[in-house]
Amino acid sequence: MFLSKITINNFRLIVNAELDVHRNITLIVGRNNTAKTSCMSILEKVVKNRVLSYDDYPLQRRKYAFILLAQFMKKKITYEQLCKRLPLTSIEFLIDYSLDDAEDNLGALSPFIIDVDVDTTTALVKAEYSLKMDEESLRNCFHTCFYKDGTFALDPQETKEVCSANFSKMFELVIYAINPKNKADVQIKTQKELADLFPFYPIPAERVLGEATEQNYNSLGTLISSYFSVDIKNLDPKIAADVLKLRETVEEANKSIQRESSNLLSSIVGKAIGFGYPNGEELQLGVNTKLQIDNQIKDQTELTYTAPLAGEALPSSHNGLGYKNLIKMEFLLADFSEKIKQNLTACIPLLFIEEPESHMHPQMQHTFAGYLQTFLSKISDVHIQTFLTSHSAHIANTMDFSNIRYAQKTKRGVVYKDLGTFGAEDSENMDFIKKYLTLSRCDLFFADKVIFVEGASERLLVPDMIEKCDKLGLFAPITYKLPAQYYALIEIGGAYAYKFIPFVRFLGIPCLIITDIDAMKDGRTKSVVSKGKTTSNSTIKWWVRQVKGLPSADKSKIKLEDIINLTADEKTIDKCHIEFQVAENGLCGRSLEEAIKNVNRAFYGLADPVTEKKLEFTEKSKTDFALRLICDYPDYSIPKYLKDGLIWLNKQKVLV
Repeated sequence: MFLSKITINNFRLIVNAELDVHRNITLIVGRNNTAKTSCMSILEKVVKNRVLSYDDYPLQRRKYAFILLAQFMKKKITYEQLCKRLPLTSIEFLIDYSLDDAEDNLGALSPFIIDVDVDTTTALVKAEYSLKMDEESLRNCFHTCFYKDGTFALDPQETKEVCSANFSKMFELVIYAINPKNKADVQIKTQKELADLFPFYPIPAERVLGEATEQNYNSLGTLISSYFSVDIKNLDPKIAADVLKLRETVEEANKSIQRESSNLLSSIVGKAIGFGYPNGEELQLGVNTKLQIDNQIKDQTELTYTAPLAGEALPSSHNGLGYKNLIKMEFLLADFSEKIKQNLTACIPLLFIEEPESHMHPQMQHTFAGYLQTFLSKISDVHIQTFLTSHSAHIANTMDFSNIRYAQKTKRGVVYKDLGTFGAEDSENMDFIKKYLTLSRCDLFFADKVIFVEGASERLLVPDMIEKCDKLGLFAPITYKLPAQYYALIEIGGAYAYKFIPFVRFLGIPCLIITDIDAMKDGRTKSVVSKGKTTSNSTIKWWVRQVKGLPSADKSKIKLEDIINLTADEKTIDKCHIEFQVAENGLCGRSLEEAIKNVNRAFYGLADPVTEKKLEFTEKSKTDFALRLICDYPDYSIPKYLKDGLIWLNKQKVLV
């Protein structure tokens, strides 16, 4: 059995969102503040029976909740109507047990299977924070917020303050087993039954890695010394004998040091009688030492790192945070494994690791992600479903797209998009995208916006052009301008950019494609734009076919005239926009380099009459061309098509 889907309602940024859960590892990626951590938080709250706070309730729902509360206080709706209409915080778990043998003991899942139909292979569990404050208590709680001197007078600020102070008292966690085929068929279950079903182990991003801290409860040394107090029968047989030997050694040391120290200290105290107390007729003072070596081991154990050549140990503080983080997580995972082994009842363990890449260099991130599943299978015979949240392109690269869920923030809340779904619908493009991103970086998963460019020249020049456009005031009056946004610049070439368009549309990311018009005479011979008949650019051809409603597989030549005559609106499809060279100063360049030369003629020594032939790029290195322009001519002019594209991208809103 395994968890197949989570549905979250009304929790922080999440209003209503479904998260398809992979059977092994689910990687949640996305920009900052897209409710990746919220998944972990609500799981932890319901499994560990934590109260719901006012800050956990989504801003999008508060206005409506206050309206309902006001109607209730004015007695326009009943308490029952309030309970029915109030948007509640909840999480639903869909469990699939179709792969289990019919004779298997379903263990902790059994209380939640209420459908007697033998063909049913799913179970639905709901944890909901329901209103528990009764009608009278609720009215008394908010009376002063709505009534002054017996007259209805709403005080919004006081209402918020009272609500915040009493929120955890207003709601209680209720667990339901729901019949998946008849959702009216519901049974109330205990929170313990939920906790037994889902042993939950979170590893948050804020991990204490050091050894010498005031609150050293989860340091590496503490994790190691924790084995000292574990029941011997619950230890891994590989280390049980050594732990037992350590305990016997410590026990003998305890007895020896207690006996010796007690005798010595008693002698010292006895010799102090001459100072006046006690006298011989009263009870005599003695000393019984309670020193415990095992406590010292627990409190003073720390990791060290030994240099093989020197043969000397250094404290863990001398090692990098990346290695500490990796070792820390391995110990935490091993600790979770031990807890799972002690649970003899069949269950669905859930492991949540937030931002494992912290302090790790790229290669270590890649290694960790690839090793994680292998490590989990080694440390436990029980199948563990793992959730990862990450901002690392290197970790994303190690995962199959079927494992990845893209968290997108919208005005209506957060949605989680299953990349596996897109892959199934567009397998041809998906194969290319997967291979390309594996070879490069998955930056677009974490970007506000994305720019696809041809090659090295654009990759070097576009960031500089963005800064230049901002200084020229071309991005006004937008407050949050493009230079302050996280845009991903992806070098893909004109032949392949179109393959990404369905993907970025699926993700909902604003996308600008900057490409070359690549004029051709007949499909095989290059041509200046004025004499061109078609283009060799596959992305432009794909785009024109989309605009004209032609099949993508259409092999007919696209007329250069149709390309040049595309309107600004026709250059935009959904949240994607394309730009290529346009006529300036009476000429149109065929490529980026030619367009730059056309609008910076003096810098390149081009005297009138300037022809398309004189604009032709003949240098060996496009990189040198770009660097020389930036370094030697910082006041260069930007070609119009690039300015138009960047201005369009600057205007695009991230939230939809």
